[in-house]
Amino acid sequence: MSRAVRQHTVESMDQTSTASRILQRPEGHKLSILSAGGKALKCGSPLVFGLLALLGLSSPAAASNSLTLCPAESGHENCQFHSFNEAITSLSDGDRLHIEAGEYREGAILTANSVTITAAEGAALRDTAVDGKAALVILGNDTVIEGLECSGISVPAYNGACIRLRGRNLILRNVYFHDSQQGLLSGGEVGEVIVEDSRFERLGAIGRAHAIYMSGGDHLIVRRSRLLSSQDEGHEIKSRARKTTIEDSVIGSELGRDSRTIDLPNGGEIRIVNNVIQKGPHSANPDLIGIALEKDLQQHPVGNIVITGNTLIMDRPGRVLHSLIPIEMVGNVIVAGSPQTGNKWYPDRVAAGLPPAPALQMVVAGQDEQSQRDIRTPRPDEAPVPDRTDLTSVDGVVNWQGQPVALTLPETSIVELLSSQPGETASFNELYQLIEPHQEKQESSAKGRQMVVLNTIKTLRRKFRNVDQSFTAMTFKPGKGFVWDENF
Repeated sequence: MSRAVRQHTVESMDQTSTASRILQRPEGHKLSILSAGGKALKCGSPLVFGLLALLGLSSPAAASNSLTLCPAESGHENCQFHSFNEAITSLSDGDRLHIEAGEYREGAILTANSVTITAAEGAALRDTAVDGKAALVILGNDTVIEGLECSGISVPAYNGACIRLRGRNLILRNVYFHDSQQGLLSGGEVGEVIVEDSRFERLGAIGRAHAIYMSGGDHLIVRRSRLLSSQDEGHEIKSRARKTTIEDSVIGSELGRDSRTIDLPNGGEIRIVNNVIQKGPHSANPDLIGIALEKDLQQHPVGNIVITGNTLIMDRPGRVLHSLIPIEMVGNVIVAGSPQTGNKWYPDRVAAGLPPAPALQMVVAGQDEQSQRDIRTPRPDEAPVPDRTDLTSVDGVVNWQGQPVALTLPETSIVELLSSQPGETASFNELYQLIEPHQEKQESSAKGRQMVVLNTIKTLRRKFRNVDQSFTAMTFKPGKGFVWDENF
């Protein structure tokens, strides 16, 4: 509705018994159609729509409403609804719904467009999914949700979400989704999803549900948010969007048994800037960030990829970045893991001035390139850091005793994992996860996966022995896996 007064004049009307004028009043006043006798007709009446059609005018847009949902026992006045399901299903396009503090144990499906839902502190959806999907299924477009808490959502398919998005364009602001199988799940072409100033904690299920999973669409944007401690091998962020932006956020395993902290399996245009990203000691996957690893699926065209200004903390052995497309990652701080050219590196949390795991905080990258690979002096109560000068691996190039070893990407990954934890056994499952993205056919049986690992290690040993016939650093532990031991 325009803010200016506009008047539609009907210049030639033969029948004075029909509507004589149509006035569109200033904002805040409803459209009125007056009969010749001066009576106002209801805007929704068939006669009104017929008159508008005769005059070549479109039907009036429904006026938006500001509505309130309260618990039945709250005693709040001016509450139109006491049922979450009833409130959501009653909304029309453009409506605003405010949810007062309380626990709501109902699910609902939102079909209206351009809806804004705000929640008071203490307003929470608990324990109930609708249609076996989510606490709130959104079919409408251009939805905004602010301040809502959600927890306890689970369904038999292990992907119960706080929000399941099927419409286009969603903004989540200051929400707290936790202790469910999934936080946000989208399906299909969902446009742009923005998550700001929010928390997602202890989410995930059987490796297929995640804190945030955007399974398609134009753009996922995560800003100033905390995504922590995903469970049961779920990712903190998984995005198949054509463009993914992650900025100014804290994303980490903490002590959870998650998978990759960030997984972008279809590649695309990527911006990961000014975050703290951590791989926890109990994480099931050695990769911190994975990009374009599902080669059997259609990949997005390679776009501009920026990964800079981040603090990348490796509290378990593994790789900071695992990608099947070339990526230049510079200007970050890496704590533990392996040195990478163009990034500040500290061998551990102590050297970086960080508190013990699982604390997460930013390390500001300095400009002193001379100190990028300084090795700290061991504390009096710990053993010296092993000298691994026989093996070097920088930027994916492996050298043994100063000579290059021609390795494939999965072979390089296995060497980096084993050598980063000398004396510790890497399981068959851990090693197979490094090989799997490069397999033409995935192995479904445990025995099949073990054979793939054994054959890969056999090839690796042969390649190292072409350089050094006495090489025996990869030792087999029956029933467990392999260990790196240079004290052969």
